[in-house]
Amino acid sequence: MTANGMKRAAATAAADERMGQAYMFGAMVIAGTIGYFVVLSGQHPFNVVFFRCAIGMLGLAAYCWHKGFFRGLRIDCGQLLNLTLGALTLIFNWYFLFTAYGLTSIGITTVVYNVQPFLLVVAGMLIRKERPARAALFWLVVAFCGVVILAQPATAHPSPAYLLGIGSALAAAALYATTTLLTKSLATTLRPEVIAVCHMAIGTLAFIPLADFHRLPVAGHQVFAIAALGLVHTTFMYVLLYGAFKKAFTTSIAVLGFVYPLVAVIVDFLAYGKLMNGEQIFGGALILLAAMMYATGVGARGGRATGGVEIGEARRQKR
Repeated sequence: MTANGMKRAAATAAADERMGQAYMFGAMVIAGTIGYFVVLSGQHPFNVVFFRCAIGMLGLAAYCWHKGFFRGLRIDCGQLLNLTLGALTLIFNWYFLFTAYGLTSIGITTVVYNVQPFLLVVAGMLIRKERPARAALFWLVVAFCGVVILAQPATAHPSPAYLLGIGSALAAAALYATTTLLTKSLATTLRPEVIAVCHMAIGTLAFIPLADFHRLPVAGHQVFAIAALGLVHTTFMYVLLYGAFKKAFTTSIAVLGFVYPLVAVIVDFLAYGKLMNGEQIFGGALILLAAMMYATGVGARGGRATGGVEIGEARRQKR
């Protein structure tokens, strides 16, 4: 390659990186407002999940159709089983996440939810007999301490609802980690956009018997919130994420991922005046610090980013 060719390639790579960072930042800002729109909808979590799946499915299917991603698509029985299990863990992750919003707060729920990468570490140890690096184990312990502090077990009898909310957020994180593991095996055979459409379709069918169609959103703000969750927080956000995964470096994606909890905490304060107390801020800071250090590979051999499985797999799907 000539010197000019190398310069053009470097300039293109730098432009892609900047664009990928912009996509990721935008996606995380949108993600940080999910809790606000869930609360604004005034709907039961079952209804919110159903409508998010149904509307998101239509939006993502239209996008995939436009891009030609369905052309020549073949799904075998093994893939269908994997897609079904992944869809169920994903949508019930949403259910527990949305439930936790009402039991604790949007900010606290989102911060606790960020222990998800460490649950992948635990799953790898238990299921695949993997031996994680010492740095990963250290940050795992730090994150666990943050959860314990955030739950405030030593304070004057935290309400059962608050503790249930913390538990719901942890359940959501565990289910999302499971979804990541299930999706990993599909990463080399199906496009992520197609996987998302399948997950949304299966989720819609699964939640038909659970949704309460006698209490549908009727007020304008409720309809707007539901529509936004499907079109903006699912369709548009997913498109931004996949664009970021293809263009940005893994480290950039890992670091910018923490815009999500920060925006959620800010939105929680601006919309509802909810602010964490000193202990909660300290516990939350431990969780986010541990997750960021783990995601960016601090303490890992060679200093390479060792972020969550989902980010790594998405980067390998670049086509």
